[in-house]
Amino acid sequence: MVDWIAAFSMPLIQNMFIVAAIACVLCGVVGTLVVVKRMVFVTGGIAHTTFGGVGMAYYLMSVFAVSWFTPTIGAAVFAVVSAVIMALPAVSKRMREDSVIGVLWSVGMALGVIFMSLMDRSVVTPRSFESILFGDILLVGNTELKIIAVVTVISLIIIAALFRDLQVLTFDETHAKLSGINVTAMNIILYIIIAMTCVVALNVVGIVMVIALITIPAAMSNMFTESLKEMMIVSVILSLIMAFFGLIIAIGADIPPGATVSVTMGVLFIIAIVVKTALGKIMQGRAE
Repeated sequence: MVDWIAAFSMPLIQNMFIVAAIACVLCGVVGTLVVVKRMVFVTGGIAHTTFGGVGMAYYLMSVFAVSWFTPTIGAAVFAVVSAVIMALPAVSKRMREDSVIGVLWSVGMALGVIFMSLMDRSVVTPRSFESILFGDILLVGNTELKIIAVVTVISLIIIAALFRDLQVLTFDETHAKLSGINVTAMNIILYIIIAMTCVVALNVVGIVMVIALITIPAAMSNMFTESLKEMMIVSVILSLIMAFFGLIIAIGADIPPGATVSVTMGVLFIIAIVVKTALGKIMQGRAE
């Protein structure tokens, strides 16, 4: 039986919920843009390339003693570079988007494996492959927490400042061009914001399950809201509720937090579909 008072008094557990809360706010807002613009596969591609950055960070730290180049910074570098490559018109005009994503996805993962195999494990002890790919929120330290908080604040400020243009861009890119919006620049900004969101989210659920945290709350919110602002607000609320619920289940059952959060979101998403369908039939019956 879990002693919940003792559990919640532990700094490790408190840190876990703080990280999850910060990530949920950013993922709820950015996930809305991802779902509306149908960029889930793009998000998955960016998330998986970060494994190359994590591996490179461990390699540089262990072989060249570059201690400031942490795995989070390495993941951010790879995420931003891959995001810019995907967003550049020079690339998108020459190659199909899914092909570019596939190449970056596989090369990023492969580089991560190679760098991890070349690192000096007698100097730096890396996180396990399972921890990196599937997440271990309990291992997030104070330095990474500060980086996550700063990235989240900067991203939210940018989104607030460019909200009108991002709103037009996500709903209709052609209309955005006719409205005088620099679509190329806005796309690059949006892709970079998604990249930084992936870096934040992978600390909670790992590289493989980043998509769950970014897209499921926003997809659920899309079922019950009309405007982009409403969708963002509801998405953040749903993300917080589902993530905290999943973390509590993980503590109680002593199972991996990241995987539990992802499964919890998936189950609640299915329930939301059932509720939405039932409500639709009830409303249709009343109308008849």
